[in-house]
Amino acid sequence: MKRLIIILSAIFCMSVAGISQHNISITVNGLQHRNIFLAYHYGDKTYITDTAKLDEKGRGVFTGNTTLKEGIYLVVLPSKIYFEIIIDDAQSFSLETDTSSDMRNLIKKLKVNRSPVNVQFRDYQMFMFDKTKESHLLKVESLNKMETEKKREAAREKLNKVNQQIRDYQNKIVQKSPNSLLSKLIKGFEEPAVLETGQVINGQTVDSLIQYNHYKDTYFANIDFNDSRLLRTPIYHSRLVKFFDKVVSPYYDSIINASKKLLDKTTVNQEYKQYTLQYIFNRFSQSKIMGHENVTVYLANNYYLNGNADWVDSSFIAKLTERISKMEPNLIGNIAPRLDKAQTFDGMFYPLHSIVAKYTILVFWEPNCGYCKKEIPQLLEFFNKYYNKGLAVYAFCTQNNTDEWKKAIEEYDIEEWINVFDPFNFTRFRDLYDIYTTPVLYLLDAEFKIIAKRITIDVVEDILKTNLYD
Repeated sequence: MKRLIIILSAIFCMSVAGISQHNISITVNGLQHRNIFLAYHYGDKTYITDTAKLDEKGRGVFTGNTTLKEGIYLVVLPSKIYFEIIIDDAQSFSLETDTSSDMRNLIKKLKVNRSPVNVQFRDYQMFMFDKTKESHLLKVESLNKMETEKKREAAREKLNKVNQQIRDYQNKIVQKSPNSLLSKLIKGFEEPAVLETGQVINGQTVDSLIQYNHYKDTYFANIDFNDSRLLRTPIYHSRLVKFFDKVVSPYYDSIINASKKLLDKTTVNQEYKQYTLQYIFNRFSQSKIMGHENVTVYLANNYYLNGNADWVDSSFIAKLTERISKMEPNLIGNIAPRLDKAQTFDGMFYPLHSIVAKYTILVFWEPNCGYCKKEIPQLLEFFNKYYNKGLAVYAFCTQNNTDEWKKAIEEYDIEEWINVFDPFNFTRFRDLYDIYTTPVLYLLDAEFKIIAKRITIDVVEDILKTNLYD
């Protein structure tokens, strides 16, 4: 008897192992012998995870022996029209709809069996379709200057009622099922509360700065960083984009501070940490805005290069290490690297840090550079305008042909500049100043701190036209 029980148990386990972990039957009336796709959101992208071939009755099934990661998924028809469903822990259910060129009608006709969460999600989408349209029309009417004030006021009152209906509907869902993905989505879309200026909180009177800082610090308060499902919806990515587009100041120190605080929130969940770090790093390492390289270096040193990002491979680390070694010495706010053994044409050392000037333009150039032929005369014109106000130009020739260099100095009439070069690479200027093209302009203050880098002469003038008259 014991042996029989053991054998039957083994057979049962083998049978269970063969059961699909996800099994989503779908019927699309009016569509036969075509492929449809199951895709999922991940940040701002969508990825196909399964394909189903419909039979002559429009029936197909998404099935597999793995459990789908929970999130918002898309059922995509051949026409590229799609509707969204929720995948939670119950992954065996059926759907039925028909072909339509309109997403709203597609969802309206959607029938759901054995998935209460998708019944609720379908009803929610239909409600939001209708209320959003109604809200938009009322908003247009409330702003229409061709209407009387009485009609505009009536439209505003109706608009407030519609918005309250939306809030009530959403609150009902959240209160009933606070841990459902739909509830987390609703909460995630909520804007953080804005403090009223003038009120007193903890003995402090709220002013515009306190108001802003509170808004910024609570911007992700409604994101549950313990719940990875939100990464497989559009909500978290859209939050990130808006945060760095519209909430955080574009200055690098503000971005670094905000990034650190946000990444600290993600330490409870490796998937959030990885997604957030990659988003911030990619965004600012590709930015053309001056100073954003400081963000890149900060993230590299504090997360990637110290072992905090264990998902990256050794080749990525090697390339990043090399890149950061060239970026770090010349960051905005740093003291410019010394060029003590830069030589004048007659072989005398003329160190950069020996200059006495209110501001110094450090320009790396070469005689045969096409862009240099255009910008050096412009820089000379700028120098002639401001040199008696405390401006110096330290012109570093990156080439070693002294005849061409001397000829170019004479042709450009830049003898009053401090003209140097480094024929033996004593200064390591290419690495220290990240010089791989010419011309490159740096702006230094009297203490040789880097104020700006890789800028045009117009930008230099915008910075200095007031300061040089102080």
